[in-house]
Amino acid sequence: MYFDGLAQDDPERAVAFIAADELDDEPDDEIVALLAEGKLLGQLLNVHAPRVAGRLQELALRQPRLRWLMGRLAGSIAGGLVVSSEAKRRLLAIADEPAFRKWRDSRLSDDEPTDFAALPLKDLAAAWVEITVRSDRDRERDRNWYALFDFQSDLVSNDPLAALELVKAILAIEENQNVLGLLAAGLLEDLLPDEDGPVIDAVVAEAERDLRFRNLLCGVWFYGMSPEVTERLEKARGEVQ
Repeated sequence: MYFDGLAQDDPERAVAFIAADELDDEPDDEIVALLAEGKLLGQLLNVHAPRVAGRLQELALRQPRLRWLMGRLAGSIAGGLVVSSEAKRRLLAIADEPAFRKWRDSRLSDDEPTDFAALPLKDLAAAWVEITVRSDRDRERDRNWYALFDFQSDLVSNDPLAALELVKAILAIEENQNVLGLLAAGLLEDLLPDEDGPVIDAVVAEAERDLRFRNLLCGVWFYGMSPEVTERLEKARGEVQ
């Protein structure tokens, strides 16, 4: 739990951890890659990009491995993970996406990835759970993990109401609290827009209808949302009257 909040609460310490404890000392690339696959680096850039972009640029000059690591998030940075145009420009300048993709592809299985868009909702939910419960290393070596990540990102961006239906379908078949925590902090949190509208209406309605969904919503971190949205979601999960 400490590392889940480190990037949000103490960005300078998060950068120092990445620099000292991982880029210098860790010989295993798969372990270093988890910094970008997990919450730490992504949250750091999403919440504090303008604050840390310069520090990361300086670090990349001394530690080229950071360029490789940043390459994992290049698409997300360009796609909206970082709001500030200046911070986005500076971070993309040190993100070596081709190098990371080359390394990743060399470690992947030869199997063709699943066409997740073609799956019925029930099967899609089951596939999400099956892939999510794997170990980090097993996921990293499976093309389906990356295909699911891309599919989920597209779904959140292009059809958040469909993403919400997937959340509900997963909740209907899964009871493990660790998995549900990943669902809340990942797919559910990602599909919530900053401004009020149909998606927030649907989320609030589902929280009123289903206690388990309301509890799931308690695992979402509200950041960058309008005061109106924050208030509605806090009410939906029972924090304010």
